[in-house]
Amino acid sequence: MDRILEVIGALWAQSTKQTYGAELLVFHIYCNLHNIPEVQRCPVLPTLLLSFLSSCAGSYAGSTLSNYAVGLRAWHLLHGHSWNINNIELKAMLKGATQLAPPSSKCPCRQPITPAHIILIRAKLNLDAAIYACPTTVFYAVARLGESTVPTIKDFNPNKHITQANISDVRDRNNLRVKTFSHSLDKIFAH
Repeated sequence: MDRILEVIGALWAQSTKQTYGAELLVFHIYCNLHNIPEVQRCPVLPTLLLSFLSSCAGSYAGSTLSNYAVGLRAWHLLHGHSWNINNIELKAMLKGATQLAPPSSKCPCRQPITPAHIILIRAKLNLDAAIYACPTTVFYAVARLGESTVPTIKDFNPNKHITQANISDVRDRNNLRVKTFSHSLDKIFAH
């Protein structure tokens, strides 16, 4: 049994297991407060799960409650118990909980980073090129993302868009290996 738990448990990263453990603790505290016997906790009764999640709604973000449900389901899987939860009811509960989430659980939209922000960062870095390269690379890679993606799969045209065949390893002027993403010149000039 220990080996079975070990192998199934390897499915999740250690940080995920820690998160699930904390979520299970919240569920067990809820059950203890409401005198729910152990035999009703696993396999969890649908009404118990929905009662637990609804008691948290309005206090936590919808994503937190979704994680609670996922953690409970993982606990069932790990211990070989059936998960007898109606997915339609669960989704409805989680969507409703998302609507009731407190404003403090949602991050407000922020202004995008601009080249002016990157210049301000550079001014504070005392010419640390490696750190400056990170935001610069991310900014310009995201800004040019539309050139590497297509809006829908039906819009994909291998004569126009990059495929795996257009990716290669070359050597730069310092003889360092770099990846290139490009079409042959005849394809570029044809479009």
